[in-house]
Amino acid sequence: MPRYKGKGVGSVGTPGKTSGAVEAPDQELPTLLRIASLATFPEQNPNPVIETNGHGEVTYLNPAAEMAFPDLRHLGGIHPILAGLAEITAGLRDDGRDHIERDVELADFVFEERICYLALPTGDVTRIYAHDVTARRRAERSLQEVARRVVLAEEQERRRVSRELHDEAGQALAALKISLQLLQTETDTHEVRQGLVDAVALVEQTREHIRLLAQGLRPPALDTLGLNAALEGFCYDFSRRTDLSISYRGCGLEEPVDAVRICLYRFLQEALANAARHSQAQSIKVSLTNPGAWVQLVVKDDGQGMDSFALEHHDGGGLGLLGMRERIELLSGTLAIESEMGSGTTLVALLPVGGR
Repeated sequence: MPRYKGKGVGSVGTPGKTSGAVEAPDQELPTLLRIASLATFPEQNPNPVIETNGHGEVTYLNPAAEMAFPDLRHLGGIHPILAGLAEITAGLRDDGRDHIERDVELADFVFEERICYLALPTGDVTRIYAHDVTARRRAERSLQEVARRVVLAEEQERRRVSRELHDEAGQALAALKISLQLLQTETDTHEVRQGLVDAVALVEQTREHIRLLAQGLRPPALDTLGLNAALEGFCYDFSRRTDLSISYRGCGLEEPVDAVRICLYRFLQEALANAARHSQAQSIKVSLTNPGAWVQLVVKDDGQGMDSFALEHHDGGGLGLLGMRERIELLSGTLAIESEMGSGTTLVALLPVGGR
């Protein structure tokens, strides 16, 4: 029986291990490695599977990839499905990670890619597993659009109710107050006069409650003075009602679209309400900045802090920061939460000036 010299081949990724039986000749090693490699690419896989070498050249396409990307072999690395592959491969090799995932848009289609890197004795190999997620992404975008419209419709209804409270109920109470004050001057009975004084005080108190309610539903300053003034006014009113020390620093900025303005206003409402109810803070710093095409609102308190999970899910009867995150993300924005026990809490809302 002939004896062979050379390194044995076990399974893919374990070159140099022998099975304890027959060793392969050196010249057969690349072929056997290739067969073992291709064994991980079922020809009947319904999803595209692609393999490239260390030079970025396409070395393998399964039938699904051949059908989905007929020009891939010809275009090679300049094909959109392989865009940035060299940098990704280098990153995987340097970081020691085994894979990375990304979405690639190709015409009207969206492919979810899982990119894997292997260092084999025959050379570097990059494998791309592609999955057509166009239908899923379209469904997600449709749901986001429906949710965004619901939020906008809710805000429009809030504006309508706010105006009715201010114009109808507010004016009616103002007229009632004047009438009661006139009656005070026309009566000589002390008991009646005192009753009218109490009634006037109650009317004024009710007017203030309605004003705050209307402002909470839709602050008039947003429409008349803009975002910066509306946020500053809310900080002043909130500080006056709660005795919290609130400092506000704004900036002159390009006025965002209405959806972004009201989203940031709601975010500030929720952030200050959480700080007043739960943080035991003494002071809060609020800042509005305009980095490029974005608008950023930061709320930082010196309270007791809490873990981020509890902070997001503790709504305290309001929208809740989890709900605020969803609203912000509907407008292509982000919400960052930094909090540690005993070190206060910082909330950062970042939104595009033009919305999504």
